[in-house]
Amino acid sequence: MAIQFNFVSSMLILVLLSTSSVEGQGGGGGGVIDVVAKFGAKADEKTDLSKPLLDAWKEACASTSPSKIVIPKGIYFLSTDTLDGPCKAPIELQVQGTVKVPADPGAFKKPKWISFNRIENLKLSGGGVFDGQGTTAYKMEGCKGHDYCGSLPIEESKVKLSNISFKNIHDTSARPEAVKIICSATLPCENVELVDIEITHSGSTGPAVSQCSNVKPKVSGKQNPAACSAPIPAKPTPTA
Repeated sequence: MAIQFNFVSSMLILVLLSTSSVEGQGGGGGGVIDVVAKFGAKADEKTDLSKPLLDAWKEACASTSPSKIVIPKGIYFLSTDTLDGPCKAPIELQVQGTVKVPADPGAFKKPKWISFNRIENLKLSGGGVFDGQGTTAYKMEGCKGHDYCGSLPIEESKVKLSNISFKNIHDTSARPEAVKIICSATLPCENVELVDIEITHSGSTGPAVSQCSNVKPKVSGKQNPAACSAPIPAKPTPTA
């Protein structure tokens, strides 16, 4: 399943097609909110992280100064969560542990796992892993039974995205298209930053690639695959 970002300001999709590892240094200023210490989250792989994470998010979102939500080391189970904005100040989500999706795709009532809506100035950090268990969820071939298929029509988003940083993301991808940043042609992404991205393709169909559309990210540090270096394939022409 996917982590979905619906930000205030074009559509951005950063696709890490297996697990997504994020790490880095965090700021703060408005206080650190530990989902275990404050909201009773348990790293036992069976207790749902959904409510502790949502409660921590609500507190951080209501703060008038920057906040950091911390998911400590350990393995957590997360059924689904929707983290809504707009928020009053920047938020850093520091994932130190591993957050796992339900292995059974039938557990999802909606085509998403974690959704971030109407948010500006969100930072992901911590050296942890979002484990989407994609190899379990996508065993079947073709589009039938999947919530996403590249051959289906896609309507351009009418939201605009800006001021987003992706830093120190290290992992493997089940598909060659390891990174995709796809923004609206009418509302291009602005102030997107890519820092130290290293994702390799675990399959045999070629090296990992990075694709971008309607965005010119600020790039620094190591970039593997090279940022925005691969063309986006043209949409196939429907046949009668």
